Amino acid sequence: MTNLAEISSRVVREIEGRHPDQLGYLVWTEERLAALGSAVDALLDDWDTDLAVRPLVRRSALNQLTGLGALDALLLDDRITEIMVNRADEVMVERGGVLERVPSVFTDEAEVAALAQRLAARAGRDLTTEHPMADARLSDGSRISVILPPVSRYPALAIRRTPEHPPDVEDLLASGAVTPEVWRFLTEAVAGRANVVVAGGAGAGKTHLLRLLITAVPEDQRLVIIEDVRELDLPRAGIVSLESSGRYTTHDLVVQALRMRPDRIVVGEVRAQEALDLIEAMATGHPGSFTTVHSPGPGLDTVYRLARAALRSGTPLSFDVLCQQILRAVDVLVFVARTPSGARRVEEVDVIVDGAVKPRFRRDGAGHLGRVGP
Repeated sequence: MTNLAEISSRVVREIEGRHPDQLGYLVWTEERLAALGSAVDALLDDWDTDLAVRPLVRRSALNQLTGLGALDALLLDDRITEIMVNRADEVMVERGGVLERVPSVFTDEAEVAALAQRLAARAGRDLTTEHPMADARLSDGSRISVILPPVSRYPALAIRRTPEHPPDVEDLLASGAVTPEVWRFLTEAVAGRANVVVAGGAGAGKTHLLRLLITAVPEDQRLVIIEDVRELDLPRAGIVSLESSGRYTTHDLVVQALRMRPDRIVVGEVRAQEALDLIEAMATGHPGSFTTVHSPGPGLDTVYRLARAALRSGTPLSFDVLCQQILRAVDVLVFVARTPSGARRVEEVDVIVDGAVKPRFRRDGAGHLGRVGP
């Protein structure tokens, strides 16, 4: 056998058949890679592989088996929380909360496309020119977003890793992301069935804060959680998790959730017509519900953002009327942001009283998060 691609493909098939237990990872630690490498070496020994081609075959097979190939070295750095491939010669990472460009590890666009397809397949999603986009959650909780031409000019992907030990409330308090007074206020609001919206920009920590807030919900209450990609895995009973797909939209699932006798509804993120469905649910019998939304700012900026999303439902209601409905339905707005240094923190907490947004806590110019007014 002289065809290197043929040999490495055969190695991959044999290892997948003999050692499936060694392939179920996203993040490949040095120990996992060593174990897989030993299995490949043993197989190459059995085949008495030509020493001249053996290193190339081994490297090719390992790249295919790990499913991430060229990105493995980046994933060994625990400080890297996100990896973004814009094109074959442009790779960026978030390390310690700060974006930086790193040397490319790809030879061409075909290699990026192949990696994107392997990631999608590992998550059980199709990625082809007919279905050129996929968002999914991998087995270890990491989130992927992959895209192929013709939607994009170049194959591109983003991987958001799930930390092995995500920050808990004590970590947020210790880092100053939130103060004990603010956290006490928020958990009391949750326990008291306030409707809460967590807003902020991309990567600001909205989903993580939402996950922690949900832990304040009493254990005897039933939650229906609706997400595009399942991220809010919570170690408690009384949860029904729904995940949208190409056939069933978030809007469809919110409508279905209303028929499932939830005490509270949680929508991982509202972007379009589901905003109107959730606002109506908050106002008509499901107090204590939650959602997140991308927003440029706190307070009325977030209200306006929700109203614009609700308009996408095709409702005949005007923008002003939608804003009024939101102000009647939502009780607490929490705005989070990521600082230039990469820290994620609560910037402002607003309450809605008598149809008006009133700041309750806000950071000052020195970065102190304190109460506004009496």
